[in-house]
Amino acid sequence: MSIYGYATTFDNNTVDFTDKIKDYCKKQSLIIKTMVVDENSNKTHWDKRELNHLLNEELKKGDTLVTYEAANLARSTLQVLEVLDLMANKGIALHLVKYNQTYTPDALMDTIHFLELVKDIEGDFVTKRTTDALERRRVAGLPLGRPKGRKNKSRKLDKHKAEIKKYLALNISKASIAKLLGCHAQTLYNYLDDHDLMAEGEEQAS
Repeated sequence: MSIYGYATTFDNNTVDFTDKIKDYCKKQSLIIKTMVVDENSNKTHWDKRELNHLLNEELKKGDTLVTYEAANLARSTLQVLEVLDLMANKGIALHLVKYNQTYTPDALMDTIHFLELVKDIEGDFVTKRTTDALERRRVAGLPLGRPKGRKNKSRKLDKHKAEIKKYLALNISKASIAKLLGCHAQTLYNYLDDHDLMAEGEEQAS
């Protein structure tokens, strides 16, 4: 059984990721056979990076891959799932340093463990998208956060305000109203709260 470390450029933190992987392996008494530092950013599809060669040519059944976080493997949840599926089918275990978690091939195929991993992955990508967006605005010299006075302007549900009031008057549940409008339930709740319609709906229901 061989252990491979894998790091790729992400936010210019390659060295930091490499050090974290090595520290983790030392604490776990894992001896890395090969430490791969991919020169291509994770913004490049995983099958165009060194990761593809590593998984398809180097790692064998029973081997282990250690990387810092799911975002090092790919740029999106869908691509990460492709990688995990390949690893599970080849019998390769995965260590994710950030979560301090080990996923055996069986665990990757187990629904509960898999969903827990996906939850972590989604959380990482949401955080990174937000951070990247804020960084782009900062570099461009644009203000961060919502500009003052915009909270109640140009909301996407404004054009449905009359419909929403009608549905509330008919005692239709908010979850059902959201489906009728084709929006997420939380979007509707926020709109009702911002426009003081939440209390109106509760009064209609009482």
